[in-house]
Amino acid sequence: MSLLLANLISAALIATGLAVFLVALRKANRLTAMSRAMAQQVAGSARSLEQALLILQNERETCRDESVRLEAKLKDSDRARSEMTRTIRMVERAKNEFKDNVRPFPAADAAQRVATPAFVQPVPAAPAEARHGTPIHNQPAAPAKVLPVFVNRIVRSADVANAVL
Repeated sequence: MSLLLANLISAALIATGLAVFLVALRKANRLTAMSRAMAQQVAGSARSLEQALLILQNERETCRDESVRLEAKLKDSDRARSEMTRTIRMVERAKNEFKDNVRPFPAADAAQRVATPAFVQPVPAAPAEARHGTPIHNQPAAPAKVLPVFVNRIVRSADVANAVL
């Protein structure tokens, strides 16, 4: 009987081992299936990250190109602004020079007296010394000044907003 009991115990242990083996095999299959699904998800995520990286690189290139374009426009507008400022200063200087050299035309007073009707009493004109502060006959006759270059220059295009870079 001891042999029979040893066979029964041995058969019970073999059955238990087989049951554990089958359970382990089933869990291994599930684990393999989960590993495949996870590998597919990781591969999909990697593809999505590569696409996102490609999109970001393209966007970076676009931003860099736009930045270069904006820098060029900024330099152009700074140049135009400095040119306009320089021109304004030249105009102011020319205006001041012309204002300093202006003398009243003597025929203007005579033309005003002729154009005034006889029944209206003409208003006496202020003497030249009072109007300008210095007598006309004491001023030396200065030769006419040459006009600055910008007065004779024709501006072809000054459109800054539609400038092509």
